[in-house]
Amino acid sequence: MKVSLAGYNIDSSLIQQLDTPTATPEVISAAYARISRSPLSVTELRQEALQELAKARRSNSKIIFELGHASVAEHAVFNFDIIGISRLLTDILETIRLASFTEKSQRYVTFSQDYVIPGELEDPAHLNKKALYGLAMKALFAEYQASIAALLRFYSKEFPELSDTERECLAKEDARYILPLATKTQLGMTINARSLENLLQRLAANPLQEAADLRAQLLEPVSQVCPSLVRYTEKDAFTGTFKPGVLRVSRDDFDEVECVRALNVTTDTDDLILAALLFEQTQGDYQRCRDKIAGLDFDAKQALWQKIFANIQPWHKMPRAFELVDVTFELRMSESCWAQFKRHRMGTMIKQKNPSDDIYIMPSAIHDIGRAKQWDDLIVKQEKLRDSLRIVHPNIKPYTRLNANKVKVIAKMNLRELYHFVRLRSDAHAQWEIRHLSHSITDHLHVFCPHATAFLCGKSEMRP
Repeated sequence: MKVSLAGYNIDSSLIQQLDTPTATPEVISAAYARISRSPLSVTELRQEALQELAKARRSNSKIIFELGHASVAEHAVFNFDIIGISRLLTDILETIRLASFTEKSQRYVTFSQDYVIPGELEDPAHLNKKALYGLAMKALFAEYQASIAALLRFYSKEFPELSDTERECLAKEDARYILPLATKTQLGMTINARSLENLLQRLAANPLQEAADLRAQLLEPVSQVCPSLVRYTEKDAFTGTFKPGVLRVSRDDFDEVECVRALNVTTDTDDLILAALLFEQTQGDYQRCRDKIAGLDFDAKQALWQKIFANIQPWHKMPRAFELVDVTFELRMSESCWAQFKRHRMGTMIKQKNPSDDIYIMPSAIHDIGRAKQWDDLIVKQEKLRDSLRIVHPNIKPYTRLNANKVKVIAKMNLRELYHFVRLRSDAHAQWEIRHLSHSITDHLHVFCPHATAFLCGKSEMRP
């Protein structure tokens, strides 16, 4: 065996010092693309690609786009600093599954009065609407600052045992509910060329000017560095959806306390997992394994589960057999909670595109500090602003939605992914709303598959 480190991510300023056209991920992609069809060693293929960049690019284009082996593009990886993007637009970026994102947290950082003004409002004909928009944004940020100050005083009295940093986090995570989706943020994104092409297509299909600006700034440097790996970046005619038309459905919201509805759960879940684990370690077919497990009494099955969970620790992943259990939920949460929930993007998530603007979640602490009326007044004003912006451009309304506004989501996850989700989100250190959501999901799952979910809990509950 021989293992060679073929490459790794380094800062772009160091790459620029190389001053050579071969400092591009295209050569690695081209070399790896030929592994399956060449007798040469991969080390020799890399050297060949480095010496003949034009040939490497032709090879990439043929293999990726003509022969359809798009996975070759995944060997090229890019790191992007994305600064000054709205919270609204992060929804498009952070739903790309095969990419990594680290975003500025509204839970740990105090945000200054910095927000995106939609390019659609820059038209001289809309100066009045732009001015109203600016006044509304300033009022929201002013209330955000006032709420943080009041919350800090409140938490100092309520939780004197906490550190200043812990109380500040509590204040920020509650005050952020009044912030608009126009709030500017920043993030680091690591993404391969295949996923980047997918992202660029999504941005091209988005009607916002901000999406078009981001797309241009992502595409320009990549086109220079590796033109052979990213080709299909334009909007095309395929949408994969339809307009509701006469099929529109009247609103039927959850009651005030319900945030989780189970829509579909794989049946016979506990026995299914046991049978899959048995199948993995025997020579029988799966149905025979199912029959064998079905023939066991309760105590025998319980003994098997005890063996499965023996020595489990909070950082352990569940066996892949747990992925055979799928659960579909309809969820209600705030935009603030959605910003956290969407990070679990290996599941399937479908968020309503046009949620109601008059339903929102206000942290209970805002009532405790006596600022609920100020929040209610601002929320009503935001609703009126959205109505007036609809005349200018219907697609810019979401900029004025608040973190407090509610959304509905259909989410499907397998039980292995749900273990990961609940470990993080039911933990004592998790933010209160997503912790409540996680607890509600867990309560449902304990009913459907009590044995397989015996250790479905937050990390803090597993610590000795």
